[in-house]
Amino acid sequence: MTYGFYIIAGVGLILFQTTVIPGIAVLNTLFDFIGLFVIYLGFYRPAREALPAVVILGLLADNLSRAPFMLYITAYLWVFFGVRVLSQIVQVSLRFRTAFIVSAGVLIENLIFVFAFVLLGPGTHSPAAGTATFIIQLIWAFVLGPILILSFKSAHGIWDRWIGQEGFGKSEAK
Repeated sequence: MTYGFYIIAGVGLILFQTTVIPGIAVLNTLFDFIGLFVIYLGFYRPAREALPAVVILGLLADNLSRAPFMLYITAYLWVFFGVRVLSQIVQVSLRFRTAFIVSAGVLIENLIFVFAFVLLGPGTHSPAAGTATFIIQLIWAFVLGPILILSFKSAHGIWDRWIGQEGFGKSEAK
């Protein structure tokens, strides 16, 4: 039932990012929340369990955006595997390591977007125009990212306990 959590969290994050965030001016430069969820999956979940969710989230993001098809799937897969490698390499305190890895994941995702738009040629987007937003997203990721990652982990633990105790046909022994 872990996939149930992935579906609810993914759709909830998409709805939050597309409906609530645009209405709050100071939050317009926040990073991609689905990308942050992919970072959580790469950091804390086994690959065989998380990889299908990453691909489905990428497909969903590709279909909801006006970006070239397969851009989000490609970005999310690179972020997922990059986070898995970084989490094995970086050996510092948990809080700093999480902040560093979240920032690196946001950096990887943004670099893939810039690279894709540079490959598309002139007239799409200028990488120089988004530099300020890019830096602000990295700051947001460093500060807010670890809190959200730990929130995802905590919510997943609550989901697992709820499903394991009460859910889906399990009856209590009396």
